[in-house]
Amino acid sequence: MAELDSLIDSMISQRKAGEVNYIDDKYADTIKVESIPSKGQGVFAQRSLSVKDALCSLNVPTTMAIDAEYLSTTCYHCLIVTSTQLPLAQAGTASASLKDCGGCRKARFCSRECQVEAWHAYHKFECKIFKKVADDLPPPILRAVLRVVLLKDRNKIPEDEWTRISSLTSHEHILAGRGRSNITDMAEGIKHLAESSMTVEMIQRLIFIMRSNTIELPTPIHGPMGVMLEPLVAKFNHSCEPNLAIHRPQYTMKSRWMKSEQLSEDERQTFFQLIPLRDIQQGEELCISYVVPTVSVSARRKKLMDDYLFECNCPRCKSDMEASAELSKEHPTLPGQFEQWVKDVGRHLGRVSKDPSSLQKAGSVMAKSDRFYDYPTIYTTGDYPEIAMTIIFEALKSQEFDEALGNILRIYFLINPARLVGRHNPTNLYTIFLMLDIFDVVLGIKVPTGANDDKVKKWQQSLSERGLTESGLIYWREKVCADLRRRLESSAAKDLLVLVDERDMQAKQVSQTQGHGDEKKEGPESAEEEMRALLRIKEQKWSQVMRQNGC
Repeated sequence: MAELDSLIDSMISQRKAGEVNYIDDKYADTIKVESIPSKGQGVFAQRSLSVKDALCSLNVPTTMAIDAEYLSTTCYHCLIVTSTQLPLAQAGTASASLKDCGGCRKARFCSRECQVEAWHAYHKFECKIFKKVADDLPPPILRAVLRVVLLKDRNKIPEDEWTRISSLTSHEHILAGRGRSNITDMAEGIKHLAESSMTVEMIQRLIFIMRSNTIELPTPIHGPMGVMLEPLVAKFNHSCEPNLAIHRPQYTMKSRWMKSEQLSEDERQTFFQLIPLRDIQQGEELCISYVVPTVSVSARRKKLMDDYLFECNCPRCKSDMEASAELSKEHPTLPGQFEQWVKDVGRHLGRVSKDPSSLQKAGSVMAKSDRFYDYPTIYTTGDYPEIAMTIIFEALKSQEFDEALGNILRIYFLINPARLVGRHNPTNLYTIFLMLDIFDVVLGIKVPTGANDDKVKKWQQSLSERGLTESGLIYWREKVCADLRRRLESSAAKDLLVLVDERDMQAKQVSQTQGHGDEKKEGPESAEEEMRALLRIKEQKWSQVMRQNGC
């Protein structure tokens, strides 16, 4: 009966969700929450919004958790990232050394100040639990729930914030109808670990809320590093063609940024922003993407159904399904050929850990993907982007930077322009910054530990044999940097321009010391021919690619 009563109470609470105020007064003239028939609620623009201006700025959320693999490289309190898992001297990371929490040895901090503030705010409640579970740390969503339970039990969450969290849609009336699940076991486990007075039913509801409403904890340019729950952002509906994105300003990657006297009060209160991907009209619904935007329509729809319990019928999904059906009708054998190609690449990738030479075999099969270039539907959907990224990361781990560069160039020229809304879409920016890091390695600008001049020459020779010479590399690095600068200047992510300035300065310094500045630079026509040769793109197709990319 207790579970039934709790379920009824939660459903009543969700019906009253519209009474909860999610909009801060300073944004009341910009956005509003409204009911949408058959969709619950959504957020709408109160006025026309420019692509160059942030929609709203939000602080570090109370409810968040860092992915386990990022705990060793991220300050647990100010959330600066000091390094990434990739063997690259990546831009946008903080130059700070982290020290372990002496209790749990899980959380790490960039300074004594961050450690003390975190301890009093929340970590002293988590620490003994993290120490108790040792190497069996719960996944991020459960750690986010655990923090809420611990803080709520100690009256550390303001009542209005608790109301905004607990009133969010949870879909528990659907999920609970399927009978007892492992979520109940998880709730009982959290109650036991936290020694909480909160009911199992309420903790289970929190898990449902987290599952349905968390978003990725962002870094400025390195992709997600965990999960967070922001009640206002949870009110934004999904679209596979979103008009908004989540952006974390570059200044939040400096130690103790929230206390920096060099920042304004507004900046010290801003951990992330919602930024437009295009100009937005008054009255238009504001949407973000809940899923990776480059995956196939079938994968997107499955993910949305499994995690958020709705079937996506946005215009992008409809057009993708129609294009796929039309392609199968016009070229019945092509989908089968593509599936076989995917299996061939995947088979080699699956052997890389045991046989490093399998990476070269996978790369050779990948290079033959040019036969699909005349059919954008097939290479911009399906598993093509995922396969390319897998090869990139495997190549980076084994320091095969020439292979990594070739594949990330395919994503830059072929995949992202066709799949992503907004030239400054975070996925676009992540791709370009990563690509520039790889460019810097093969040009000897920022060589990672363990590499030397001989390896740099080897990578350059490999790329030259495939069509792209050293002078071509220099040309395209400058070209991509200029493209990135234009993307940022015409967006609300202009704060990232400082990272482009740093790259330009580093390249100039290396050119002076290595003599590149005295060489005759590659001309546009010759450089484009080299890039076409590397990617095996026909001349007619290349014109279309350059037009779509905007480089």
